[in-house]
Amino acid sequence: MSDFIRGKMTTFLPAIGHFGNQDKILTSLQQNRLPHAYIFHGPEGCGKEGFAIGLAQLLNAGSPDGIIDQNSPQYIKIAHLQHPDIKFIFPTPAKSNVKEEDILEVLQEKAQNPYRRIMFSGKNTFIGIDTIRSLKKEASFKVYEGKKKIFIITEADQMRMEAANALLKLLEEPPDNLMLILITANIYKILPTIKSRCQLLRFGRLAEEDILAVVKRHSGQVDESMLPLLIRLSGYNTKRTFDFLDKDILKIRELAIDFLRKVVLIHKAQELAEIIEPLAAKRDREDARMLLWLLLLWFQDILHLQKTGISSNELVNIDKEDTLRKFMAFTPNADIPGIVWAIEGAIQELEDIRNFNPLLILATLAIKLNKKIKKR
Repeated sequence: MSDFIRGKMTTFLPAIGHFGNQDKILTSLQQNRLPHAYIFHGPEGCGKEGFAIGLAQLLNAGSPDGIIDQNSPQYIKIAHLQHPDIKFIFPTPAKSNVKEEDILEVLQEKAQNPYRRIMFSGKNTFIGIDTIRSLKKEASFKVYEGKKKIFIITEADQMRMEAANALLKLLEEPPDNLMLILITANIYKILPTIKSRCQLLRFGRLAEEDILAVVKRHSGQVDESMLPLLIRLSGYNTKRTFDFLDKDILKIRELAIDFLRKVVLIHKAQELAEIIEPLAAKRDREDARMLLWLLLLWFQDILHLQKTGISSNELVNIDKEDTLRKFMAFTPNADIPGIVWAIEGAIQELEDIRNFNPLLILATLAIKLNKKIKKR
């Protein structure tokens, strides 16, 4: 494989995108100025994990000018997350709540598609101190067969405080043969003392054409005609796009619209219950989470139409503009900012695994929305 030029930027793996960041890393590599630790930060689902794996392949199967031998055993083992010098760490449930084979299965799924979400349905996940202690021990060993040890810690903001403090000690005295890559969509949750010891590299959203390429590369048969709409509905989030591919997301959107119709006429409580009870009954909460996300997008589109009065490519539900305008005409006094605030609050409540009753969250939201939609 040879270098790939996009504009004036050189890349080591064109398929992972983020060409500016690839160029920065190659420049640092050629100047022998790579840091011992990075923090990759940016919005969820922008390909940070795939990029980190690509960097591990560059440092173990590539040359300083960015030429990578994709047929080498090093490259292939890293791609399968089976290289002894590469560790991919992610939040998991407590040992008492998960089997080791379940963790290995999730790791294999991540190797097959690094752009997919890591899921342990209905279980609280975190990165504990035992995991970091194991990494510290591993860091003291020599490389087995590669050129450099790479420890990738995704969702690093999910580290328990004692784990973060243990990691800090490793960052203060890192071995020469080790690079740490912390990945987060919530940079504000990372300890300042950790941030100060890492080089921060910010990632933006992938472009639509890049996400299309990712989906085609990692999915089987898909309806390509629907992909642009799914990507828009996902908020250009690759993880959410793959979530949507596993669900009939357009059906869930229709449920969300029907939910709003029933909310306006809240006295039809039984009809509303028929919608939210099946969504709230599932332990993984995914359908309820998707419904809330789609409600949020719906009212963000209404805010856009209220502000501009015209349609544009900024509309997410661009295929539902007529329905959006009819809803606006039927609810002219709705407190749209207040509605957005209420939906965001419900999303946060649903994310908290300690809230055992998603049905109550959705029912409470319905009452709030009824008041804000009918506001005088």
